[in-house]
Amino acid sequence: MEIKSNNDVTGLKLNLKKLWGLIRWSLIRHKYLLPTFTIIQAAFALAIVYGLALLIPEINETSAIYLSSGSITLGIIAVGCVLAPQIASTSKQDGLFAYQRTLPVPRSAIILADIIIWCIASLPGVFMGCLAAIVRFDISLNITPLSILIILIAQTTMICIGFAIAYSLPPNAMALATQLIMIGGLLFSPITYPIDRLPEWTTYIYQFLPFVPTTDLLRSSLFNFGTFALIDLFVTILWTIVGFTISLIALSRRG
Repeated sequence: MEIKSNNDVTGLKLNLKKLWGLIRWSLIRHKYLLPTFTIIQAAFALAIVYGLALLIPEINETSAIYLSSGSITLGIIAVGCVLAPQIASTSKQDGLFAYQRTLPVPRSAIILADIIIWCIASLPGVFMGCLAAIVRFDISLNITPLSILIILIAQTTMICIGFAIAYSLPPNAMALATQLIMIGGLLFSPITYPIDRLPEWTTYIYQFLPFVPTTDLLRSSLFNFGTFALIDLFVTILWTIVGFTISLIALSRRG
């Protein structure tokens, strides 16, 4: 029993070492992209909080919270479902995807390392969204372990969806899918405005997709607005599992 326990500990240390190596490798590969993403996300957050506010004649507390929480969510969506799959698809065309399959590491560790890197990459957008909300609307944020956990879950969900799109679709279809997600999220999804402004039948669609439930979780935990619903958490985590599983299958497939 003791020998088995020691072997388990040794195996765990080895896997953690491999994971750390993959993280360092990803950081080196993306070291020029991360500063660029930071600038893009800062501009994106300011454009939503300040730009969309110009379209609303009178900004009340509810509108301010929807714009502020929406800017954070859309920033996370932009990184996870648009930028990450575009970079992953480029790596796939350059042969890096095939090379990753040959590495003597668990396929789940490859995905996990990239998730960690892209979570770090999307943090500036979260920070700028929070800062813009405080400066523009004088909103008090509820920064707690729960709200931080929800931000991490939101990041992971969008990144897993983005990877699933990049790994399972050809480049042209991937580009179309990411643009549809971004346009739908920015223009048609009730992320920066209340869902009751849309026809009732659309609510069933949006509550099944991950974007609105993720926004509701962020809004309730970080802004103390609305109800923290377990069904929203379930839908978000379900999409995380689906995206991770599709990515893992694509990465494990031979040929």
